[in-house]
Formats: sequence, structure tokens, C-alpha cells
Amino acid sequence: MAVEKNHSNTDLSTWTFLSTSGLCNIHVCIWYPDKIKYTKPIGIIQIAHGMVDHIERFENMANYFTKRGFIVVGNDHLGHGDSIVNKDNWGYFADHEDSGTYLVKDMHRLTKIMKKKYPDLPYILIGHSMGSFLTRKYMMMYKDELDACVVLGTGNQRLAVVQAGKLLVRITKYFKGDRYRSPILKKLMFANYNKGINDSKSENDWLTRDFDIVNQYDHDEKCSFMFTVNAYEGMLKVIRFVIRDANIRHTPRYLPVLFAAGNADPVGEYGKAVKRIYRKYARWLDDVELKLYDNCRHELHSEINREQIFEDIYLWILKKINV
Repeated sequence: MAVEKNHSNTDLSTWTFLSTSGLCNIHVCIWYPDKIKYTKPIGIIQIAHGMVDHIERFENMANYFTKRGFIVVGNDHLGHGDSIVNKDNWGYFADHEDSGTYLVKDMHRLTKIMKKKYPDLPYILIGHSMGSFLTRKYMMMYKDELDACVVLGTGNQRLAVVQAGKLLVRITKYFKGDRYRSPILKKLMFANYNKGINDSKSENDWLTRDFDIVNQYDHDEKCSFMFTVNAYEGMLKVIRFVIRDANIRHTPRYLPVLFAAGNADPVGEYGKAVKRIYRKYARWLDDVELKLYDNCRHELHSEINREQIFEDIYLWILKKINV
């Protein structure tokens, strides 16, 4: 693990650890609560960000929870943000067919590092979008690490759709190679996401109604790349794994889980897919809840009513960790 670096904001530090892939170092941000007000933090919240995203974009969420006594930590996933060897590796996971699992293993490595530093604090994982699928696999792989889990902006892709996507990726990989960036694959994944948005100003308006944040995203170098065939393959394998009922049953029954999404989010089929996945988990888990937000789009943490959403998540977490 690299030496921790303090920034101009003294409550934020960054450091790195070696990825489980061995490919590069994983970039980590950690936000701390006020040490005078909170001599002992309430708990640790780990965030898993989404596709073509990076952890610094969750600063609003992190600041909200640090003001309430939580340590907040998160890493850039492989092929994202600063978890790269060079910029050519943006959108590339690792030299393995199951490359997406390395992202989950890296999340777990971060958990173990944090638990070693703070062994007695409740531990909560929040996963958004691609990070929500990684979080769902994390819950299945590492059963006893978490005290609660929040799944944001997730979906419930049907098996036939996932299998078709995997086939198309495999064909593209055969002809173009692992590192090819396919405009066709991108179009198939995202082409309809702005559908139904009137007076759209950006191809990314589906993310949030806050145009300033959409504009920042559009001009963020770390959000400007296309996924490689390798990353699509790794991500689809994760999705294929987590949608299986048999694997859902590997999630601990006692683990409290909150599903939250906007009913204007195309990733969750405008709430329909989120309801489907919630019902799947409700048949197995003892404590699972669903919250849909009217008119909210994909990034709940960036929405115009994000403070109320953060408050809802905060109150839910307090109930589950008995604070």
C-alpha cells in the first residue's frame, strides 16, 4: 500500500494498493469525519462507482455522510479513473475472460484494508450502476464482511438479452481483438437511454436532471472513454452471474439490503426491473427494502433532490446498525 496523501481538503486522503489482477495499482479516496466532533466514527461506508465513472464524482455523497460521523472510502475500479497503467487502459479490465471478478476482488481487498485499520466499526457497502452489479456479486462471494448494503441504480437484465450480448461481444472479440472499442457495442448499450427526455441537451441527460453535473460529466476526461471488448465481456459475465436465482441464495439471509432507484432510470427499466430484482431478493432475504424516487434518473447521488435521498439512506443505515 502506498503512503497516504493528504489534500488541500484535510478531510480527504488518497492512497493505492496493488490490484488483485496484478495489472496496476488501485486508486483509493477516503473521506474522514471531523475528528473533534466524532472522536470515534459511527461506521465505514464503502462506495463502488459505475461504468465510465470514477470515485471522485461521489464527493457530494461522501461529504454528506462524513458530516454525520462516517468514514467514507471508495476506489477507482480497474480501467477507470486513476486505476490504470496509462490512459490507453481506460475501459480495459484485465487479461482474463472473467476480468470483471477482479473488480469485485479489489473491492474486497479495500474492505480488508479498512477493517484492519478500524476493526470494530460497522461496515456498509453502497454500489451504484455497474458498481451495483459488482456489489451484488460481492454479497454472494464475501458473506460475512458487511453489516448492511445499499444497491443504487441497478437492473435485472433478462437472461436472453445477456446471452445475446455475450455472443455479440465474443464475435467482436474474435474479429477485432480484446482491446477493440466498438461504436456498435456502445450504441447497443446506450442508444435508447435518452428516449423520452424532452429537449435533451446532451447524450448523457439520462444520468440526472442536474444539467450542471451532466455538463461536468461531458467535459470530464475520466468519463470520456469507450469500453473495450474485454470490459464488456467481464461486465456481462458479472451480470450473468448475479441474475441467477441459485447465486442470489449465496447472499446471507440476515444481511439488510436496500434497493433504491429512480422511476425515470432506463437502466432499471423505469422501475420495472428494480421491482423484479427486489422480489427475487425478498424471496430469500429476511430484511430487504425497495425505494423508488419519482422522476429521478440514473444517478441518485447526483439528482436535484439528492440531499433527501442521502437522508433516506442515512436513516435506513442507522436503523440497521443500531446507532
